[in-house]
Amino acid sequence: MAENGVAQNYAHLAPQQHQQQLNCEVQLAAEIEVLKSALADKHTQLLAMESACLQESDRQVELEDSIIAWQDKYERLYESHKRVQKLNQNLEDKLLKLVDRNTGERAQLTSDVATLSVRLAQANYNIQSLKREIRLNALLPNDY
Repeated sequence: MAENGVAQNYAHLAPQQHQQQLNCEVQLAAEIEVLKSALADKHTQLLAMESACLQESDRQVELEDSIIAWQDKYERLYESHKRVQKLNQNLEDKLLKLVDRNTGERAQLTSDVATLSVRLAQANYNIQSLKREIRLNALLPNDY
């Protein structure tokens, strides 16, 4: 019917012009249908992109939550590491003090051993001298 209405609009034209005009109208109607189809395809693509964007947005939120959780874990581990480092430093300082003290005590004990060894050698010498003197006195007659 639309073609009859179009045909009536162009009834005053010559048959050749009339046919050209009809062909033009048909081509325009076909082009409009192609454009409508392309528009529908683009609309479908746009909806798919929006859906993908929403999914990516949800994924981004999940990733941000995961990042926050890992940052919290890192901060706790770092703080724990700092405490352990401080404890290790304190233990190392105490150990070094013990080593210094023991080194001093060892030096003092070594000195004491050397002194006592000399005194022991002197005492042994004195004992041997006294024994010799006693033997000599035993061999000598008493003048009493």
